[in-house]
Amino acid sequence: MHPDYTLTNLRPNGFEPQVTGMDWLPDGRMAIATWGGDRETVLGEVYLVENVTGDGGADDVTYTKIAEELEEPMGLKVVDGRIYVSEKHGLTELVDTDGDGVTDEYREVATWPFGGNYHEFAFGLLYEDGYFYVSTGIAMVPGGATRDPQLVENRGSVLKIDEDTGEVEYLAGGLRTPNGLGFGADGGMYVTDNQGMHVPTSKLVRVEEGAFYNHYTNPDGPYDDQPVTEPVLWMPHGEISNSPSNPVILTEGVFAGQMAIGDVTYGGLQRVYLEDVAGQEQGAVFRMTQGLESGVSRTSVGPDGSIYVGGIGWSGNWGQAGKLGYGLQKLTFDESRAFDMLEMRAADGGFEIEYTMPLSAETAENLAEKYEAAQWRYVSTPQYGGPKVDEEDLDVTSATLSEDRRTVTLKIDGLEPGRVVNVHSPRPFAAEGGAELWSTEAWYTLNRLPDGSAPPPVYEAEAADISGGAGWNTNHAGYSGAGFVDRNWEPGARTTFAVEAGEAGPHDLKLRYANGQNSDPSPTPRSMSLYVNGEKQRQVWLDSTVTWANWQTQTETVQLREGANTIAYVYDDDDLGHVNLDNLTVTPSERTALFDGGDLDAWEKVGGGPATWPVADGSMESFGGDIRTKEKFGDFRMHAEWYQPEHADDVTGQARGNSGVYIQERYEVQVLESFGIDPPKNNDAGSIYLKKAPDVNAATEMGTWQTYDIQFRAARFAADGTKTEDARLSLWWNGQLVHDDVAIDGKTGNGKNEGPTPGHIKLQDHGDAGLNPRFRNVWIERLTGQETSQALASKVSARLTPPKVPAGTDAQAVVRVPGAKGRPAPTGTVQVTVGDETVQARLGRGPARVVVPTSGLAKGCTR
Repeated sequence: MHPDYTLTNLRPNGFEPQVTGMDWLPDGRMAIATWGGDRETVLGEVYLVENVTGDGGADDVTYTKIAEELEEPMGLKVVDGRIYVSEKHGLTELVDTDGDGVTDEYREVATWPFGGNYHEFAFGLLYEDGYFYVSTGIAMVPGGATRDPQLVENRGSVLKIDEDTGEVEYLAGGLRTPNGLGFGADGGMYVTDNQGMHVPTSKLVRVEEGAFYNHYTNPDGPYDDQPVTEPVLWMPHGEISNSPSNPVILTEGVFAGQMAIGDVTYGGLQRVYLEDVAGQEQGAVFRMTQGLESGVSRTSVGPDGSIYVGGIGWSGNWGQAGKLGYGLQKLTFDESRAFDMLEMRAADGGFEIEYTMPLSAETAENLAEKYEAAQWRYVSTPQYGGPKVDEEDLDVTSATLSEDRRTVTLKIDGLEPGRVVNVHSPRPFAAEGGAELWSTEAWYTLNRLPDGSAPPPVYEAEAADISGGAGWNTNHAGYSGAGFVDRNWEPGARTTFAVEAGEAGPHDLKLRYANGQNSDPSPTPRSMSLYVNGEKQRQVWLDSTVTWANWQTQTETVQLREGANTIAYVYDDDDLGHVNLDNLTVTPSERTALFDGGDLDAWEKVGGGPATWPVADGSMESFGGDIRTKEKFGDFRMHAEWYQPEHADDVTGQARGNSGVYIQERYEVQVLESFGIDPPKNNDAGSIYLKKAPDVNAATEMGTWQTYDIQFRAARFAADGTKTEDARLSLWWNGQLVHDDVAIDGKTGNGKNEGPTPGHIKLQDHGDAGLNPRFRNVWIERLTGQETSQALASKVSARLTPPKVPAGTDAQAVVRVPGAKGRPAPTGTVQVTVGDETVQARLGRGPARVVVPTSGLAKGCTR
């Protein structure tokens, strides 16, 4: 028992309540609901218990049964002297019509879906401003697995019930065994959830309207399509909690204002300190006390400030080992005697731990050595519970003691957001009066760092909504998180990610996958279908990874709406399937700098290994073998600048600075010194090599920089891998359109064979003797298929305001991009280039307006 508290038993002989609800009448009497004793028997009862407050004990307590044959009630609330209980199927008021204190009428206030399953409890019960709140458990099969399908809809939810009308609203969803609601110190609502399928370890969540807490059901719950709301506190299984019950706010003693949470199976009370860090609620959980007669199923802070605990137990795993299967006790604050951790607060590079007493001089010596630290994260999986992921020990590099010797500031190397951090101070660790540290450990859920850093937006596939035969596995190495999704073996297999977009617009979906064919004679791509918010976008072809333990990434660009979105990879009837999914990264689609004058990190040798082209003066020389981008691309727009040196007159033809921009390593746009050639040929600069000459020769003289602006729409392929549409390309060469939406009917020259998968961008080293061309300012922007087709089919018009602009004056350009062939006008980004200056305009439903700089033009600008 915690030294600050006195424990009092409240059960007279023969009174053995399995407490599932607890509240207080205006006259100070306690009302309790009891379970009944067996998960298949309806025996719930309600008692009024007197003389529990004050200095008396069990011999002074009396009790009266006032209701019986309730359907396993798991919550009780007193409102204006009236008693309400939450049964499995609904909310019931216990009405005493004749004034003898015993229930005469069981008035039905509200009902909710109930399928008759042993685990479909309705936990609670809270009341505020005319509404009751209750949390419902999901249907299970014996042993703890989530029943699939559920017997009724929308279990695992927090319900809001109108006191007057009985109308039921679904406030939040995605819970498994939310055994008890409670209000926090700021009035917010919290609920604990118990470990199980999709719940890797028990947790405390803040209830927010429309939130989803990551327990998926079949059929879907009310908010299964929403992004996951992470807990404010993870409670590691077997270390600090196994089956937490309702939280309460302490009102007495040094811990006043903090939260206490009971536990049915781990037992005792745990203590919680919460704080706001960079707009995110998070905090630490500490061991508080054991020493109770049973596992704690309900906790209440009485009108006297004492902590009242009700116990429960059953022959299965619902109860604390070695304890009673029932209980009723109270803990009364007496005096602050314990040397304990009071608060644990996130700080830059570590934590501040405040203690209830000053540290002793002996403890303060070599203080950093008195602390051990580790961190890990959790990932939801379809299995029961889940492992610690990315677990690692951390170095405590320094520990600074405050002047009053009560607060220690720890510096810890390697802290990452999105982790649970365990800090441990093994005894001896004493206060200056000699008291040993009561609780030697704390578990802090570090959702955010103090600087606002958050975990990267990576969605693990095993934490997604997996259905249609898709499964979860760990039998191939190299995955992230706790595993990966496999069994995409038959049509209907589906993995649905619920993601959050900060703003509407194009987003890149980077899928990490494995596509190893095992017995196939040669590596071949496989296909899945990509759905966004329920609508099919396209069939996605994924290159072979050769083996199942080799993981690659592929990026698709799609339009997302602001807020919640769903991304699904589905094995449709016309797909090949047989792809394992590891994770999905979702980021706003932005321009990617492939080379900005610095390093070659975005490139690799075509034959493997780092790119080694010489870099000098902000440009790279085409020398040392072909290089290609590390990433692959489908539809895109691209910008590249290239330079031809002064070639000698005896260097002629294809030897004059030959290079090329190979799109998907399949289609070459020629780079060559071609100034003055008229008409240009299909192997000169600007040509689609050997396929089509540029419409005009836009080349500039040797010794000048030239630009290519490319817009590309990849070839389209049918489900059987046959091509249905040619690739299409537009090229602006030094600002002149020289290829206008040209179809490319096959690979060019030595390009790779066409195929349905995205490909690398390759820059060629032709290997000629003498001077080599150079490249600089190479960037690329992914496009959605819709963006590409609209942009290629549209004509861009712009007018200046005023229409004639003298040199040195900026103008406003009004840019219009109409739709083509009856389609709506496209959205996206338009570049406006005047001289050497380029600015961007964002297209919406109307024309874009952008300031055009003309100060660098000697004669101003008229168009």
